[in-house]
Amino acid sequence: MSKLGVKILTTKWEEKLAAQCSIDPETLKVALEELSESCYGDARTSKRVIEELTLKCNLTYDELRKFIGEVSKNCPMDAKKLEKEVRQAEGRKEIAFMAVHKLAGKPL
Repeated sequence: MSKLGVKILTTKWEEKLAAQCSIDPETLKVALEELSESCYGDARTSKRVIEELTLKCNLTYDELRKFIGEVSKNCPMDAKKLEKEVRQAEGRKEIAFMAVHKLAGKPL
């Protein structure tokens, strides 16, 4: 059940990533939907961004929600450019968050 008490059907991708990063699959599904909507509907690249954030940057549930929220506030955003910036963060959370503002052209 989601935080709202609604059953969300998850995919193998969410289940596998959840087992690796300890964020529940339903949260990952919602995060993917929100990030994809903010990035011109690019689900494939959005998945890679979420994987990078959770596995390399070790973002927690709250941090992932905050990151997605920042992207949403600054959308639309090019998912491929976001992915590149997040990868260049090389696991550093602060740099990953700064990527959103860098792409949006807004100061922190």
